[in-house]
Amino acid sequence: MSLLLETEDPRDHRLALGAEGLLRDFNEAGVIEAADVHVARRVTELAGEDDQSVALAVALAVRAVRGGSVCVDLTTVAEDSGVTELQWPGTDAWLAALEASPLTGTPPVLRLLDDRLLYLDRYWREEEQVCADLLARPAPAPLDAADGPALETALDRVFAAAGYDEQRAAARIALAQGTTVLTGGPGTGKTTTVAALLALLAEQAVKSGGAVPRIALAAPTGKAAARLQQAVEEEVARLPESDRARLGTLTAVTLHRLLGPRPDTAARFRHHRENRLPHDVVVVDETSMVSLTMMARLLEAVRPEARLLLVGDPDQLASVEAGAVLADLVEGLGARGDGRIAALRTSHRFGESIRPAAGRGGARRRRRRGRRLARGGRRARLLRQRARPRAPDALTARAAGARPGPRRRAR
Repeated sequence: MSLLLETEDPRDHRLALGAEGLLRDFNEAGVIEAADVHVARRVTELAGEDDQSVALAVALAVRAVRGGSVCVDLTTVAEDSGVTELQWPGTDAWLAALEASPLTGTPPVLRLLDDRLLYLDRYWREEEQVCADLLARPAPAPLDAADGPALETALDRVFAAAGYDEQRAAARIALAQGTTVLTGGPGTGKTTTVAALLALLAEQAVKSGGAVPRIALAAPTGKAAARLQQAVEEEVARLPESDRARLGTLTAVTLHRLLGPRPDTAARFRHHRENRLPHDVVVVDETSMVSLTMMARLLEAVRPEARLLLVGDPDQLASVEAGAVLADLVEGLGARGDGRIAALRTSHRFGESIRPAAGRGGARRRRRRGRRLARGGRRARLLRQRARPRAPDALTARAAGARPGPRRRAR
């Protein structure tokens, strides 16, 4: 399939007029756009790099970020592009040129992983930071057996209705660890679980002689934050009076507002590793919409001893910027087998006639995603490449067995 640009205008905004060699060929074929070409030309010029294949690799890495991915797989990009008429660089020669390039030297501009995944340095470092910060948080610890009866009594109180066994199990998991990923589709009771968990945490704090925990509710967008606050308020209103009194008024804000915007930069916030958030519990809803960069900023701002609850559906609402963090966390942390993932699967919203169809749709989306993270259990790397079907030249993700590799996010 050819993706040659159909234009008779020599000054079409998608064309880089000063491009030459491979950059020009791939730009005219619609594989890369003018913005990708200009960045690649400037970067290679500053580094004194004159190899055309390296310039093309830079352009493809920039293009991946524009499309919502943080890396590009050089071993499959030719096939995935669908443009067979072009002379793509040979994989071995391409990798050798990149390894010999000053752009992968010190300090690096590009990073190669597994001799196939090419990153811009910024996103490589953010992946490393997110991975390190998550795994440095306190590991799950089993609850004291002596506290079992009291916990079951508390669970009976906050989950008074029948049919919420999954939510009770999720609350037990979250109470035993500092970081929990709570996943589930629409209507599976994620907000019900969040409200009950907050009530249990407040009760535990008061019974131990402490103050009610400082709770932060956040979401990636203002609309999502408003929905979160409304949903939590409705669920808290169903709790017993004692729990409502302890929790008080809960307010949801955007992640940007929670971290504290700065007038001098849009990439950094007032709260960071040296000025942590004061909250004891941080709940983030619609985590599937959180980009890699925002997740890095959040993790460096949350106190190590604070509880972090990441809520969302990895099959819904992809992030607006580069990265698919929630989907990778579900697979990466889930593969570790230490209980950090609490999954809700039973819908309480749809009727019985709708529920099977919804389940089949979710299963299809999960099959299309493929596998992204290394399964060795040593670390949960966030290696992703998310294709956006709306772009005619979007990369198609390839499943690669147990090896980390690009993955398509269902939209």
